[in-house]
Amino acid sequence: MALIQCPECGKEVSDKASSCPNCGCPIADASPSGLVRIKMPTFIEGIVGAFSSRNATISDDYGNTLWSGEHGENASFTIDKPTSIIINLGGWANPVKGTVEPKKKYSLIQDMGIHWLATFRITEVDVIDAD
Repeated sequence: MALIQCPECGKEVSDKASSCPNCGCPIADASPSGLVRIKMPTFIEGIVGAFSSRNATISDDYGNTLWSGEHGENASFTIDKPTSIIINLGGWANPVKGTVEPKKKYSLIQDMGIHWLATFRITEVDVIDAD
């Protein structure tokens, strides 16, 4: 727990508080920054999955790595505004591009079809494993 300053009255309050106990100003949404969580796919379906690396990375448009790990993990990183990201799932999967927002959860869904590379899309979800 950290103490932050209430944006309305300036008193110190817990960053976990939903509102300031002094003036009632909402606190939970006062900070624009927040954790983003993305459920990475466990495996890539089809024959292309056999050739794909298990490594995965998430970077922003400037090439900064926000997260790196492996398929099947839950990626977590903190941002302070909507951010364009690129997810690289290995050599036989197309990079996934999208915009994520602070304090939201996402999952990667594989689109089926006839193609040489696996194609995924990012979808907002309410719950990630073990929420």
